[in-house]
Amino acid sequence: MLVALVLQPSGAMATLHRVDTTETNHDESLFARLTRLGALELELGWAETQGLIKRLAIAVALAVFSAIALLAAIIVLIAGALAPIFDATWEHLVIGGGVFAILALAGLGWSAWRLTHLEWPQQTLRSLEETWRWLVTLLKSKLTLR
Repeated sequence: MLVALVLQPSGAMATLHRVDTTETNHDESLFARLTRLGALELELGWAETQGLIKRLAIAVALAVFSAIALLAAIIVLIAGALAPIFDATWEHLVIGGGVFAILALAGLGWSAWRLTHLEWPQQTLRSLEETWRWLVTLLKSKLTLR
C-alpha cells in the first residue's frame, strides 16, 4: 500500500488517500498505461473543474444578493432623505440604509475581487505536460532499445 498526500486546489486542508499498488502489472502494454493515464487525467480535470465552478457560483450568488441589497439600501436611503418633508423620523432609515449599503458594497467588492482572481486548473495542465514528457521519453527509450 502506498499513502499519498493530496493537496486540495481550493486551499482546503490536505487529505490522505490510500493508493492500492498491489494490483499493478508492471508488464502492461503502452496502450493500457496510456488509457489509465488518460482516465486519471480526466478525473483530475473534472475535480479541478468542479472546484472552479463552486468558487464561481459562490462569488456570483453573493454578487447577485449584494446587488439586490444595495438597491434596497438605496431605496431606504431615499426614503430617509424624503422623511423630513413629511415630518417623519428619518434617523433609523439613514442608519439602516447606510449599514446595508456598506455591507452590500463590501459583498460586491469581494465578489468582483474573487471573480478576477479565479485560478484556472493548473494541476491538470502540469500533469498533462508531465504525461507528455513521460510518453516521449518512453517512446525514445523503446526506439533506442531496438
